[in-house]
Amino acid sequence: MKTIRRSHALSENHLSEIIARDDFDIPNLALPPMKKALHPETEYFVSLNHMDEHDPFLLQNLVIETIRMIEGADGFVTDQIFTNDHHHINHRFLDEISIQTGERHLIIGPSFSRVPSFLQSRLLDELVDADVSGIMFDVRSMDIDDFAALQPLAKLKIHAKKRIAIIPVVKDEHQRNALVDTIPFDVVCIAD
Repeated sequence: MKTIRRSHALSENHLSEIIARDDFDIPNLALPPMKKALHPETEYFVSLNHMDEHDPFLLQNLVIETIRMIEGADGFVTDQIFTNDHHHINHRFLDEISIQTGERHLIIGPSFSRVPSFLQSRLLDELVDADVSGIMFDVRSMDIDDFAALQPLAKLKIHAKKRIAIIPVVKDEHQRNALVDTIPFDVVCIAD
């Protein structure tokens, strides 16, 4: 099992990292190239979320320019492709992000867990069609022993099969271990 750590500190080094603030907002843009220079063996992903920008046109331009600025990243994480309170996907924006990321990974961030459960499978299929590599699912506030609470995640994993990685976001190693004992995953993100 691969563990990805969320980090926003140059002094931290993990085998695989998502460079993002605590809320998965965009990091200080000096961090990604400095991390790559200090730790070239590290696989890292950069958050594209600009949570403070509310104008859709400006947000889309910020995201595209951020992708263009960061050359050494192995992939990107974004939450800001959803519309209508997480009921739909902005396909034009997602297609443009997919084109800009090219061969690098594109991961949908932990806000995917706010998609109503009856829509998750359909939106997952749309994300697979857009060449998205993974979908994060936030379980940090869930009781891992509550099987009813984990049911949407388990159904999503079954529906995804091998087409796309489902990446649960946990708060610590204890929660990660408890989760994978219940539902096995290939990749887990620790965002303490």
